[in-house]
Amino acid sequence: MSVPNRFFSRSRLQALLILLVLAVGVAAVTLLPLRTAFVRLDESIADLEFRLQKYEAMALLELPLKTQLAGLTSRQESAEGLLQGESQAIAGANLQALFKQIVLNAGGRLESTQVLPGSAAGVMDWIGIRAQFSGNIETLQRVLYGIEFSQPILFVDMIEIRTKRIRRGRRNSPPQEQTQILSVSLEVSGYRRNEESS
Repeated sequence: MSVPNRFFSRSRLQALLILLVLAVGVAAVTLLPLRTAFVRLDESIADLEFRLQKYEAMALLELPLKTQLAGLTSRQESAEGLLQGESQAIAGANLQALFKQIVLNAGGRLESTQVLPGSAAGVMDWIGIRAQFSGNIETLQRVLYGIEFSQPILFVDMIEIRTKRIRRGRRNSPPQEQTQILSVSLEVSGYRRNEESS
């Protein structure tokens, strides 16, 4: 009787062991892919939450950006800060007249101006002039101030300054004090809205 009991207990033990191995195998086959799927889902959820936060932050910027765009559009439509003229040639002539007025207001003497060939840059046209004027250091300071704070907005692209000494008095009279006159050559430019490109 003891031999069959031992046999049955061994076969029960083997059966339990086989059942346990089968249960672990079935669990490994079914639960491991489920765990991998859950990990992937967690990563996907974290990625989607991050994107959602980004999009919510971008949505908060929409109203200020729309307001800024409306302001820029209205400024563009009013052409504030831009040279006026139906063509590049007319805008160049307007720039010449404006620069002449700046030099005269500063107490300088305009010697020459020349319109430079314009160039298109998208919806804007670059308009420039080369000019030469003379005056003292205060005149130069006033001209540069007038350019910087003028409407439309102007830029000094190149400047060259030479000094000339002039004696006051007549040829036969004794030399009196010398005054220093500046001869200034510069290029001034601005932008015009190109209606044909917009």
